[in-house]
Amino acid sequence: MKPTEKRPDVHPKWPLEETQIISFTSRDGSATGVVKEVRWGLVWRDFILEDGRVIPEHKILGEHESPGWRKSQDISQDEREAWERRLVSMADAGLDPRDEEQPFRAELNQYLAYTYLRFKEARHKPPES
Repeated sequence: MKPTEKRPDVHPKWPLEETQIISFTSRDGSATGVVKEVRWGLVWRDFILEDGRVIPEHKILGEHESPGWRKSQDISQDEREAWERRLVSMADAGLDPRDEEQPFRAELNQYLAYTYLRFKEARHKPPES
């Protein structure tokens, strides 16, 4: 398992042990899977399972320390553009974003949440004098 990107403001109770089984909510109720990698997205952490499914942190069941969502202003233009290129590449490859728990859907959800937060924060900023 690859560790999550280090962030100085986050002190998780885990890194997860390799081959740790997690439970999460899914369309069919609850499910389990073996964690291969935990990685930061544009907004939250995603748990990549050995079978290729991608589970967003907010669907993980049980007690774990959530570091919270990233702020849109913490995302660099380079990171955002790299995310956009991956989305275009996945679309060009014919991947279907309607396939839940798949990488394209996970990346698209992260990008939509980031975009929403970015515009929400911009709208609520006080005007500069």
